[in-house]
Amino acid sequence: MPQLLMNDNRAGTPDPLIDAFGRRIDHLRMSVTSACDLKCIYCRPNARSVYGKPNLDLNDGQRIEFVRYLYDHHGLSHLRLTGGEPLLYPPLPRLIESIRAACPELSLAVTTNGRRLSRVAQSLRSAGLDRLNLSLDSLNADCYQKITGGRLSDVLESLRVASEAGFPSPKINTVVLRGLNDAEVQNMARWAIAHGSEIRFLEAMPIGPAGPFNRARFVSAFDIRRQLSASFELTPIPSSPGATASRFRATSGGLQGIIGTIAPVTEPFCSSCRRIRLTADGKLFPCLLGNFHVDVRSAWRDGHLDRESLGEQIQNAAESKQQRGTVQTVQMIQLGG
Repeated sequence: MPQLLMNDNRAGTPDPLIDAFGRRIDHLRMSVTSACDLKCIYCRPNARSVYGKPNLDLNDGQRIEFVRYLYDHHGLSHLRLTGGEPLLYPPLPRLIESIRAACPELSLAVTTNGRRLSRVAQSLRSAGLDRLNLSLDSLNADCYQKITGGRLSDVLESLRVASEAGFPSPKINTVVLRGLNDAEVQNMARWAIAHGSEIRFLEAMPIGPAGPFNRARFVSAFDIRRQLSASFELTPIPSSPGATASRFRATSGGLQGIIGTIAPVTEPFCSSCRRIRLTADGKLFPCLLGNFHVDVRSAWRDGHLDRESLGEQIQNAAESKQQRGTVQTVQMIQLGG
């Protein structure tokens, strides 16, 4: 059962948040908006527009208090800010700055599609953001547009500006889809390594309305690695606790870098999962592939946080975390990836 520390600061030693299966929960993915400016077919295959309109979202004060509670009481070590597309959220730099001030030792990252990154990269870095994860599903402009509805040139320009802003090379996430971008795997790996980035190839997840499409276009991590092995010598790298990716040192002639595969379908990593997810509207999901959640908004009463209530809700979520996920009917865009 999760343990709760009732002190209001980090002067004492935080109690680890342990779920019913002995897994320590110290990673939070927090969505700041369910709006997105792309229409990725593996996420929203039937989307009619690029934007969504979230309702009854948490405010930033509540988000900071939530993160600070996990950081102080349970030793939260990693926070990833997501969406939708988090760069559509105008106060994001101020939110990052406030979280950094409240939780100075927290590892802080943003996952983005990169479309708007060139406009805000410097402000994000100045606010205290440590690193970026960037979604890039093709290096072919036509294919990229077909998969996402966006322009490849916007993302490539953002990568250049992010580097100038002082960010380390971002990790690149590529969802592999049969008959669309699966033939690009070797080329994308070479490109990423040449640019100093670690690239991770993802299996398409059968989540929500995208389930049937992703099953039809599914490419397994085994097949991805088999294709990569035609060009690279792949040497496994030991996994760190809670890691989602199987990582490999990849060499090909004078080229050397890191390639990963993330295989939630064929090689699930549930046994070492250390993550919980908070949606933009305050739903705390202990498992990506599970519909159970608790609504943390009720912990704020008349604008003030009831810490005891929040602690009970976090404990409830941790106790309800499944040993292995099964099915998720909610759209990925609402879950925060």
